[in-house]
Amino acid sequence: MKTQNNFDFIRLILAIGVVLGHLYDLTLNSTFWGLRVSIDSESCVYCFFTISGFLVTLSFSRSSSLRSFYKKRVRRILPAYVAVILFTVLLGAVATRHHILAYVTASETWNYLFWNLAFLNMYQPTLPGVFEHNPASVALNGSLWSIRSEVLFYMVIPFWMFFCKRCGNLLSWMFVLVAIQCADLLMHRTAWGSSSNLYLFHIGYLIPFAFFTTGSLLHMYREQLETYAMRILPVCVLMFLGAYLIGKENVPLILRVVPLALMVTIIGGSFCYLGNWGRYGDLSYGIYVYHFPIIQALIAFGILAAMPITGAMIAIILTLLAGLASWHWIEKPFLSKKSHYVQAEAAAVPMIKPELKAVQS
Repeated sequence: MKTQNNFDFIRLILAIGVVLGHLYDLTLNSTFWGLRVSIDSESCVYCFFTISGFLVTLSFSRSSSLRSFYKKRVRRILPAYVAVILFTVLLGAVATRHHILAYVTASETWNYLFWNLAFLNMYQPTLPGVFEHNPASVALNGSLWSIRSEVLFYMVIPFWMFFCKRCGNLLSWMFVLVAIQCADLLMHRTAWGSSSNLYLFHIGYLIPFAFFTTGSLLHMYREQLETYAMRILPVCVLMFLGAYLIGKENVPLILRVVPLALMVTIIGGSFCYLGNWGRYGDLSYGIYVYHFPIIQALIAFGILAAMPITGAMIAIILTLLAGLASWHWIEKPFLSKKSHYVQAEAAAVPMIKPELKAVQS
């Protein structure tokens, strides 16, 4: 992979795209329907999984041991994840319709803390009396499902890499993708699709894993990809637009995964350099995990209903501020000095010439 790439910029754009797409999904306000039509937040999340597969495979190949690899993953994921869980519980204390003592002592509150900190948020996605009258009242932070999937993929990647080594990279990927494609057909064309647990497992783990492994494969063939990137990109764009116009549900999963994964990987790693966005840190993670409860709170307090456009601007500003605070106060302090983002920030600071340094001293 090139030393200079656009993945930091792309992740920031994807995170903002998810925020804008969710403005309609969470409010069901027709004011934001145009955002829902023009921004496919689901595809943005799948792009995140593709980039993760690409970069996590890079991290795995560069790690001296499994312990080193998982130490880096824990440092990157866990601090901000724990912080957003605690933030949501504190926000719930303000927004709950129950008395504060009843809220604090309720079993649902402690279950929420336990299950969410264990990455099993599907067992307790809500807090007592919080956002109960919101259109999307079934979850305080619906973004956390993808973090659960991401953590599972970190656990699986040693086996995935072993499988690739034994059976070949391309053959292993084809086996996984064909298996998930068959599962997708079963979900949509048989009674299996009526089982909520099976369907949620499919869309929550199998489809994201298809994008994750495709990103991983593209890292393995990154040199060949760079050679033919500009020839492949226009074809992928046309295929993606075609699938979007026809309707994603009418297009085989493979034809949805491959073009989108190739597009985001080529733009991220083989396209013209768009600048050192890493010097600002990785705000995408904070933006992604905080936007959902922030929008939910603005809905509950009536701000987005009374002033849709102003409320949306407030939501975006608060989310960006949360992303900045999360990065500088929570995420960055836990990263090692060898981290890409720490080095990117250092590279953005102009070096002081020796003679000027002597004068200053």
